[in-house]
Amino acid sequence: MRTPTSCPESSAPASLSATITISELDTDPFPVYERLRDGEPVSWVPAAHAYLVTRWEDVHRICRDTETFSAAVHDSPLSQAIGPNLLHSDGAYHDRLRAPLTEGLRPSVIQRTVERAVRDNVRSLLGELRAHTEVDLVSGFAQSLAVRTLQQVTGLPDMPVSVFTTWVDGIAAGAANYERDRDKQRQADEAGAAVDGMVRRQLQRGPEPGTLLAGLAASGATFDEIAATTKLLLIGGMQEPRDLFGHALIAYLNDQEVRREIDRDKTVIVRLVEEALRLGSPVGTVTRRVTTRTVVSGVTLDEGSLVLAVLASANRDPRHWDSPDEFHLWREHNQHVAFSAGVHSCVGATLARTQVRVALEELLAAYPALRLAEEPVVRGWEFRGPTSLMVHLGKAGSSGPARDARAAPASAPTIPLRVADVQKPVGDVAAIVLRHEQGDELPPWSPGAHIDLTFAGSDQRLRRSYSLCGDLADRHSWRIGVRRSPDSRGGSAFLVDGLEVGDVLEATPPRNAFRLITGAAPEYLLVAGGIGITPLLPMARSLTASGTPWRLLYIGRDQDSMPFLDEVEALAPAVDIWTTADQGRPNLSALLQSVPEGTEIYACGPAGMLHDLATAAADRPAVTLRVERFGAPAGPGVTVEDGCEFRVWLARTRKEIVVPKDKTLLHALEDAGIMVPSTCREGVCGSCETAVLAGAVEHRDHQLTDDEKKRGDIMLVCVSRSRGEKLTLNL
Repeated sequence: MRTPTSCPESSAPASLSATITISELDTDPFPVYERLRDGEPVSWVPAAHAYLVTRWEDVHRICRDTETFSAAVHDSPLSQAIGPNLLHSDGAYHDRLRAPLTEGLRPSVIQRTVERAVRDNVRSLLGELRAHTEVDLVSGFAQSLAVRTLQQVTGLPDMPVSVFTTWVDGIAAGAANYERDRDKQRQADEAGAAVDGMVRRQLQRGPEPGTLLAGLAASGATFDEIAATTKLLLIGGMQEPRDLFGHALIAYLNDQEVRREIDRDKTVIVRLVEEALRLGSPVGTVTRRVTTRTVVSGVTLDEGSLVLAVLASANRDPRHWDSPDEFHLWREHNQHVAFSAGVHSCVGATLARTQVRVALEELLAAYPALRLAEEPVVRGWEFRGPTSLMVHLGKAGSSGPARDARAAPASAPTIPLRVADVQKPVGDVAAIVLRHEQGDELPPWSPGAHIDLTFAGSDQRLRRSYSLCGDLADRHSWRIGVRRSPDSRGGSAFLVDGLEVGDVLEATPPRNAFRLITGAAPEYLLVAGGIGITPLLPMARSLTASGTPWRLLYIGRDQDSMPFLDEVEALAPAVDIWTTADQGRPNLSALLQSVPEGTEIYACGPAGMLHDLATAAADRPAVTLRVERFGAPAGPGVTVEDGCEFRVWLARTRKEIVVPKDKTLLHALEDAGIMVPSTCREGVCGSCETAVLAGAVEHRDHQLTDDEKKRGDIMLVCVSRSRGEKLTLNL
């Protein structure tokens, strides 16, 4: 294997990563990841013969930037175990091998041809459990379900579960063989040879039509390509749903609040699965080769450097997630990278999600008194899950088979609030103080957090998000700042002009996708534009309290239009008030060039200001920019200017939402509390495919065929929009 030109194994000074062992990672990698995120976010780990990259933004970048970080790593443990393969390839080779799998594993195909078979398999396996009172749900249920599903979907022959398990264990040992253990490579070689023989015999017989094996054969793939792809399907098709099931069920059985929510409404299982994916991260890393010298978190990586983007660490990075080590069913915008991201996102993500969702629906209906018999042991870092899951089944349920839980999605719990005060710091801004309607304490929050308010506007019920900007220590009141938008759709106009003391609203508990991490940088720069000051005010106070160096640039048209100006000025001398009417637009590029390396920049304001900051930050890779937008960005290839606002009627939920011009439909659904599992979020993987019942779609994806786009009965909600004023979706 080619090592980086800087030869870090021999020349680098001692570091946090120097003593990390594969055994330590295998036992519990998360304390290791925490140390690396805080101290060495890009760190050469001799035991893995690669750089471990552990922070969310860096991992996200590596997964998506295929120009700088190539997936074509032919000397990786995975490639050594199964040969040249789909996962470690780029360009036309990757696209050609992926195409038949993407077509065979699309959500609509799975729902039409696979889900019923999965449900039948689950019910059959549950029937086999009825003779037992205590059982291991890993080996005695989840593993068997994964094998049966694999056989049906891929077109492989019906063989004992133990045979498949032996093959998967052998190949997986080689795929994670970073220590280059000869015995592990031997296991992989022996298992691979057995799989090759099985695939050859199956191809000679002629694969069953409609299976993945038939699709690969029809695509013109060579035998070696089909065999390597089959091995990849065996690893992912066994390991991902098996371990995901384990993570999800452990959360259900160990967390009484989670259990109550699921028992109350089985549609919440969709959220259980997504949060289990984030917290458990069944797949630990993705491997990439640096194609051109680049800088990641201040570390220069030479061409040829091998990097492991640690998905499991990114999914627990407190710079991106609020309370990342806790399990939260109602986590907002759960855009984890458990299935990687971008064009290399896991092709089997929808199948894994479907298996686990259906398994939990049926299992929990059949055994409502299910409980753990012993505390499970969870192991692994590349492939992580419980080694066993011993449970007492309890008395079988009497309600019969589970109802399909894909009914109207459940809504997040809300908090009743009463308006305690409304003030006008400037003419078009309202500072609103809210208290619990029953006088109870309100949930705690952290700088950068927001709440989603639901209220009755002039003629409709509205839901809007606002940053909290009051006193962190005050557990009995929240404060938000609302600016009346000139093109208001009713929300901001009502709150600024129509809200009165005593009015009752509802809100979600505070959520934080703009979390301030003190101590993560030597210095902080805060940049606010207008009402964008609201999330930055508590950040400035928190940084002051911690003794951390910081500066604030507050930009507005003139001082009369700048809300909370008196509170900002009270934070002097660390603040700079900039009025564009007197001084013109600030030179943000020069500002970013002047800050020290390692500076963390937090910014909130209008799209133009954030765009200028992002452009300037691209020239300073040694600083980190984090932004909070008034509206979510539209996604790759779709600018905020090229969309139109439209309405969406959700037929099963019986709710209408508005999709602003500067948000994707997926973001708008998430804002409304509607969970649509998604993986790539770029219109590539197809995992967010949704049925369209009425309306014309403006397709912007790279997945659907021309005929499907003309038919207009499905769309990928991550990038596509409406051609007209309204769509009706089967959600």
